[in-house]
Amino acid sequence: MFFRTIRFRLTLWYALSLAVVLAASGLFWHFYLANSLLRHVDERILNVAQDVAGYLADAHQAHGQDDCQELNNFVHRHSWAGYVAIQNENGAVTCASSNLGGIQLPLNKLTLQRIKQGMASIETVQVPGLGHPVRLLTYPWGPSGTPANLIQVAESLEPMNHTLEDLRLLLLTFSPLALLALSFGGWFLASQALAPVSRITRAAQNINARNLSEQLPVASSGDEIARLAQTFNAMLTRLDEAFRKTRQFSADASHELRTPLTILKGETEVALRWAKTPEEFHDILRSNLEEIDRMGRMIEDLLALAKSDAGEMPLERHRFSLSDVLQHLYLQAKALAEAGGLKIVLNLDVIEEIRMVGDELRLRQVFLNLISNAIKYTTAGGRIEIALSVEGADAVVSVQDTGIGIAAEHLPHIFDRFYRIDKARNRQDGGTGLGLSIVKSIVEAHEGTISVESTVGVGSIFTVRLPLAGPGAATAAS
Repeated sequence: MFFRTIRFRLTLWYALSLAVVLAASGLFWHFYLANSLLRHVDERILNVAQDVAGYLADAHQAHGQDDCQELNNFVHRHSWAGYVAIQNENGAVTCASSNLGGIQLPLNKLTLQRIKQGMASIETVQVPGLGHPVRLLTYPWGPSGTPANLIQVAESLEPMNHTLEDLRLLLLTFSPLALLALSFGGWFLASQALAPVSRITRAAQNINARNLSEQLPVASSGDEIARLAQTFNAMLTRLDEAFRKTRQFSADASHELRTPLTILKGETEVALRWAKTPEEFHDILRSNLEEIDRMGRMIEDLLALAKSDAGEMPLERHRFSLSDVLQHLYLQAKALAEAGGLKIVLNLDVIEEIRMVGDELRLRQVFLNLISNAIKYTTAGGRIEIALSVEGADAVVSVQDTGIGIAAEHLPHIFDRFYRIDKARNRQDGGTGLGLSIVKSIVEAHEGTISVESTVGVGSIFTVRLPLAGPGAATAAS
């Protein structure tokens, strides 16, 4: 587990990257220093060759011949540590510095070819007898009108090699130590950087379904880890709300299903104990059937809401006339409203037929539910108005009544599942407490909105806003 931690991997990648950088840097500086030292050696022996050529020119002009002893004295006066040799046009050594001790500097074919072309030749060679490599310059020289002589100047590369060896030793010694020290520093920095993650991990381990309201610690730095903690806290808040709704939903569903089951059980026991005639059995069975139908509607509603929560509510999208749908619902509700002593009107505040894309049957269910509720909670002599208008790219449908109204404390909850203001009235009327929840889920599946305004004793108005282009149109357009 240690080798799989982020801290170890960060430190490992840091150390590997640092090792590559140190190795590349060491190679670069070794190569650069080697070339720089060699270039200085080349410049030095070229200057020596040119000085010797000048000296020989002066000596030849003064004496008409070369004096080897004077050449040695000239070399010693300049404190050159190199080797100097003079060869005539026949390839015989005419003069050489005393430090050569009779050793002849080499002269190969490639050098002779370059000399014939009038160019100097410089190379690194191993001279037998010297025991170390030297940098050798072969320089053509001769008085005007005479065959060219050769000046050979060599300098030992042993000091340069010693310098490079010291550099390699330094790099091989201190680079691993620096790498080790910097790796420990990287480990410490990784620990400090990941400390907030460790705190978040410890806090998250203590959070379960019973304490989702607890929050993870958020650093004040505002960095990526702080934003991650804030995201987790927002997720925990949503989960807490979802768990709360789920617990409430489970409790409400259990309560609502328990009531018809209790009625079924009680009436069945009464029938078994007291019913004597076929009429009594018939009444009890009819009552049982009503409770079974009520439970069936509730289960269907619960399934519809579960699909909506999962984002799987099936919508049969097609273009239809919203004006015709409201007209048909108005005609259906008119007879029922008039039977209850209510006045119902349809106000189509449009200049042409309104057509939209959506699931016609489900939207019919939405408006039918709102109209039915308006009729149910409006007393005799009241008025219900169904209105249609267009605002921008949306169709706006409102259902307004002059019924009993809804108290302000109930308005935020009327779309909650199983929430009922007057439970006795709803149960008597066969309601399940899920109607408005289903209405909201259908509207939101169409990417619309629903809102309510109400005053107790004055009435209520439900407003539904739907995009005429249908759900998903905005995403497809972008």
